Amino acid sequence: MIVIMKNIRHSLYLFLALSFVLLSGCTKYDFVETGRANGNHNTTMWEYFKSDPYNWSLLVRLSSRIGLQDVFEGKSSYGKEITFLGITNHSIRRYLLKKYADDHSEEEAQSLTQEQTEALVDALDANEAKAFILSSVIPKKAIALESFAQGTPSSNANNPIGTGGENYTMASGKVLWLYTFKDAYAGVPGAGRLHLYIVSSDTQKKSEIASHNIRTTTGIVHSLQYNFTPGDF
Repeated sequence: MIVIMKNIRHSLYLFLALSFVLLSGCTKYDFVETGRANGNHNTTMWEYFKSDPYNWSLLVRLSSRIGLQDVFEGKSSYGKEITFLGITNHSIRRYLLKKYADDHSEEEAQSLTQEQTEALVDALDANEAKAFILSSVIPKKAIALESFAQGTPSSNANNPIGTGGENYTMASGKVLWLYTFKDAYAGVPGAGRLHLYIVSSDTQKKSEIASHNIRTTTGIVHSLQYNFTPGDF
């Protein structure tokens, strides 16, 4: 049974990877290459999410069910403005399918309809979902890419936290280390594009922001790469 489940997971992850590559060509934003999006929205973060169902419809559905809408409307105790490390539909689907594959066949997992996906969203444990969403919220601060401290990644396999950067206590209480780093360009160190990374000492994982500085009236969204999975923090 263990071998069968490993094979199911392997095939499912391959299917997901291929699907996300194909789907990313249809998105409004280039989440991989440019790191930029349609930056300014004269709406709340909540209304911005609702205006882009391709990327955010599952987050909207889940947040509505578990009572987190106020967070994105600037009406919660987390502040009138927040910084949100955006969890896209692709990441939520991956999270659901990993759970789904434990109890269903490979064929069933690959043929999930939108209705079935939404049903799985509705079945997620509220505390579990609230934890991974609030772990992406920096309370009471709208922080632009350029305002995060630069840092140097760790070279120690036993300690994922490098130097510089800054530790942030997220709305869930989890502490994450965030830092920016500039690529080399034309052989010149630090002359390239600015990247934003998130590192969790709990999971030993590093995640990268794909699209930065999506500004709304209730804060700033920095959208995570499509290969992020809730729980990576």
